Amino acid sequence: MQLQANGFATACAYDGAQAVEKLQSEKIDLILLDVMLPDTDGQSLCKRIRSEECGYGGPVIFMSCLGDSDNIVEAFRTGGNDYLVKPARIENLLERISANLDAMPEKTTDSRKWFKQFMIDMKSRSVYRVRDSVCGEVIELSRTEYDILMALIQKPEEILLYRQIYKKVWGQEDWGDVRTLMVHVSNLRKKIDENHAGIIRAIRGVGYLFQDL
Repeated sequence: MQLQANGFATACAYDGAQAVEKLQSEKIDLILLDVMLPDTDGQSLCKRIRSEECGYGGPVIFMSCLGDSDNIVEAFRTGGNDYLVKPARIENLLERISANLDAMPEKTTDSRKWFKQFMIDMKSRSVYRVRDSVCGEVIELSRTEYDILMALIQKPEEILLYRQIYKKVWGQEDWGDVRTLMVHVSNLRKKIDENHAGIIRAIRGVGYLFQDL
């Protein structure tokens, strides 16, 4: 409740199984992790979420009433970034959260890229529907559609010229043939823009503009 009062959105998991499920389906920027859980211990869970199964690269702050050196060392050894002994003052917790978020480069926080209507898992080259910040079903894209989408999201709010997209996707100049690209972009739009918000905007005779709407 205090985190929410300080502007953070929170998602609660009551055991390790729920934590893994939420981590795989929701956008999580930072994890507060207890050492003692109903179905596992925090160190084992941390090791699991750092594994290829979950691929989580964001900050993990352990919070526990266990303040002995063995537990603290094991927490860091299994992938923790910080350790707070409970009870902790909310001011201290907020300071640790901000410091850990600031210290984590964006490119290393996650192998996934989240947008308002979809999420891209770059490890598996998969795209998922997103509704209310929760990951849903797979959006089936062809290899070319996926490559076009990746090219567009790399430069949001910036017009990407036809020839730039051709170079990234096909590795060659367009030689004046933009119809092939237009067909693929049209199909891509229908698949990912469920809300018809115009997230891929055509700039006539020039190229395309991606906006996260």
